[in-house]
Amino acid sequence: MKFNERMLRVVVLVVFAVVFISLTVTSYMQKSATWDEPQHLIAGYNALRFHDYRTDPEHPPFLRMWAALPLLVTSDVHMDVAVIDRIDPVSWINSGQFMYCPGFLFRANDADRLLYRARFMITLLGVLLGILIFTWAREWLGFWPATVALAGYCLEPNLLAHAGLVTTDFGVACFIFGSLYFAWRTARCLNWPNLTGLTVFFALAVVSKFSAVLLGPIVLMLLAVRACRNTPWRCRIVGDVDILSRARRALVAVGLMALLTAAAWASVWAVYGFRYSPSASPDWSFRLSQEPAAIARTPLLTRLVAWVDARRLLPNAFSQGFLVGQARAKVRPTFLAGRHSLTGWWYYFPAAFLIKTPIAFIILVGAGLVARVRHRRTALENELFIVLPIAVYFAAAITQHLNIGLRHILPIYPLALLLMAAGVAEFLRTRRKAALVMLGFLGAFWVWEFARVCPDYLTFFNQFVGGPRNGYRYLVDSNLDWGQDLKPLKQWLNKRGVGSINLAYFGTADPAYYDIQYTRLPSGPLFAESLSQAPQLPGYVAVSATLLMGVYLDNTAQAFYRPFLQHEPAARIGNSIHVYWVEKPWWR
Repeated sequence: MKFNERMLRVVVLVVFAVVFISLTVTSYMQKSATWDEPQHLIAGYNALRFHDYRTDPEHPPFLRMWAALPLLVTSDVHMDVAVIDRIDPVSWINSGQFMYCPGFLFRANDADRLLYRARFMITLLGVLLGILIFTWAREWLGFWPATVALAGYCLEPNLLAHAGLVTTDFGVACFIFGSLYFAWRTARCLNWPNLTGLTVFFALAVVSKFSAVLLGPIVLMLLAVRACRNTPWRCRIVGDVDILSRARRALVAVGLMALLTAAAWASVWAVYGFRYSPSASPDWSFRLSQEPAAIARTPLLTRLVAWVDARRLLPNAFSQGFLVGQARAKVRPTFLAGRHSLTGWWYYFPAAFLIKTPIAFIILVGAGLVARVRHRRTALENELFIVLPIAVYFAAAITQHLNIGLRHILPIYPLALLLMAAGVAEFLRTRRKAALVMLGFLGAFWVWEFARVCPDYLTFFNQFVGGPRNGYRYLVDSNLDWGQDLKPLKQWLNKRGVGSINLAYFGTADPAYYDIQYTRLPSGPLFAESLSQAPQLPGYVAVSATLLMGVYLDNTAQAFYRPFLQHEPAARIGNSIHVYWVEKPWWR
């Protein structure tokens, strides 16, 4: 490799890191806690500090622990896990944790101080993912397509949004991509660096989010295809040999899957401290496989989890937490383009992808797919490692009932960036003026769409639906309104000298922490509706978009907010909170 190329690579990666961190940090410092962040952060801290894994078992603890690492060296962090001992496991799962986590984060601690440090840990994973994207694209397509992929990564609002939040969505996307990258390298050459990278990233994905279970069959299929190919499999584990026979390649593939399975199993036990019980309290454990609701929703899985738990094959919080997530996913209120459902629609995620992804990105991904059709000879060697995981994730998504956010298919985005880079490479290869002009136009349009939403990345919608201002008509919840805009709301109130506001807020953050004086309006089942008050009129009424569209509300509350849909708001705060000036009662 030439010295100039090496230096240019270093410069590109340094510039990328600076730009990516700047875009992410400047955005998340302007945002209040999203709905899930208190649970994730408190769960991670309790696991690290007290070896207590009860806080929220719906996800494995590794990413939460990673995010909470700075809190171990932060003074005056106040937490009391003894509170959990006084609540039975079922009540704790259903409602207790939702009161406990925000309470400690916002009332016992300085929430922003803790959140900023934890969010930066996720941003660091964003830098790692960018390096992996650049490296894979460079090895496959060359330096300049890899640089374009990195630029697209910095302009992809869905990835940027979650790279600044303390959740499991972005981290698992990073680890899944790393697993696939090293699987691709391992299929080319089985050596210690590639095998180690595959094993480490695979294990990290498994202990980060339960949806990583899809990674198992994906890697299995990729290794099976590699074993069946007619080309020799180079192996440098012991010496430098080529595995020539198909039978021996199949044995190697089986051995690799056995190694990955063992590593994942050991990692699960390690991340839970090699302890079966979820805490030091011997009489407190999850027995959700005995609950009628879980049995009714997932009868086969419930029996399997009960069998695993009885034999202590996995930590109690891991096996029971997996059951919690699967049972909850069967029935969940969801919203799409004015329609409500408890079980979702098969086309939810394809539709969400089409309206929440930059249009230029979609076009370039399509161009990349078309371009790679010409390279059918190398399809099993390269393209399969990108297209197959995307297809499996989409297939799994459209069969699930958990239709609450594009974030659940976030792992496909880094892979789509590789296809986008392939499309750009094809444009550059033609050297035709029309192709270069088209590429320049798409790049400029992408930047324009991105600039319109910056720094409110979570609320991005493309021009297919009129941009972020119209997004709430199609998708809400974590697609747009996740409780992140209390801080901008406070700034808006200060600029206009508004002392108090009527507030219907969708989130778990505490408005009082941000010094917002408010009259609480009905806001959903997780909060004490007895605390709701009659609106103080005339005055401003602020309504989160999720509540405005009636999600998670009963019929009475839906009717209470529905009249606002007929009026233009006085302000839109971060695209997620609509503010109206109201003179007199609007409800019937």
